[in-house]
Amino acid sequence: CFGNAGYLFLTVSFVQILKAFTPVFVVVMLYATRVETPSPRVALSVGLISAATAIASAGEAHFNLTGVLIMCAAETCEATRLVLTQKLLTNLKFPAMEGLYYMAPICAGWMFGLAAVLEVPRALEKNAFSLVAPNAAAFATAVVLGFAVNIASFLVIQRTSSVMLKLLGTARNAGLVLFSAVFLGEEITPLQGFGYALSLAFFGLYNYYKIKGL
Repeated sequence: CFGNAGYLFLTVSFVQILKAFTPVFVVVMLYATRVETPSPRVALSVGLISAATAIASAGEAHFNLTGVLIMCAAETCEATRLVLTQKLLTNLKFPAMEGLYYMAPICAGWMFGLAAVLEVPRALEKNAFSLVAPNAAAFATAVVLGFAVNIASFLVIQRTSSVMLKLLGTARNAGLVLFSAVFLGEEITPLQGFGYALSLAFFGLYNYYKIKGL
């Protein structure tokens, strides 16, 4: 809910750049809940990711404080969800499908509750639900792909960790930033590009430390 709202205030590329900050939230939550304690080198690499994201934010040509605060709320919620999922799948040894069985109703309940207050009245006013029938195939495809993404996410968390899932997402977001700049014509300043490049470099450093167990 918060994640999608960020696009109303920020460019697509800047939203993806801010998502590079998510591993910081995840590592902090992992430590706070005692699910996993990061090594000093891993903590350092994650801290450097956050510093690089701050540099990228400073270089944003269309900075919007409301959008940034919304994205911070979204990343906090996402980090909490991922850490709880890791605890369920890894620490409590739940299979991926069983974990989704318990988590999905809770997530759906919160989403429906927020949507009923924030989005449904406006959708009814604009008759937005009439768009579903003419685009049934697109909505059905989105449902199937969404389910597949959730299963894949649970399997990645179970086999590796919640931080690794978000860091893989960071690599995907890099491609989306490039796509937005080349094909959507969104402006990326030199400072913003430099900050994001640093963020991706520290992302690689984190992976190296995790693989080597340092």
